[in-house]
Amino acid sequence: MGIGGFFKNLFGSSKEKASEVADKAENFAEETIEKVKEAAAPVIEKVEDFADSAKEKVSEYVPQATEAIENAVETVKEKASEFADKAEEFAENAVTSVKEKISSFADDASENAEEIKTKAEDIVKPADENAD
Repeated sequence: MGIGGFFKNLFGSSKEKASEVADKAENFAEETIEKVKEAAAPVIEKVEDFADSAKEKVSEYVPQATEAIENAVETVKEKASEFADKAEEFAENAVTSVKEKISSFADDASENAEEIKTKAEDIVKPADENAD
């Protein structure tokens, strides 16, 4: 055997070694996957049990939560209505008060205007009489 045989043996054995390593890696991976599945099975069952338990607990409290929320909404509506009524009453009182004050000022202004008119007439009449 010459150089060709040497390289054939060298590379041929490398191919065989690589093939062996690949087979071993494949077997190792398959075995590991099986072990993981076996180890995970109890955990998965526990998670499923927990999920079922949580679902049952939540479904127990949903009607109570719904009722509590409805009660809270009703309370808020009642309080808002009370405050709206008070705000409306306050606004009405404020409007009435402003109207009264404006009316009072108008009456005072009217009285003052009447007094000024009377005084002006008192001054103008003697001046007219003297001019005649």
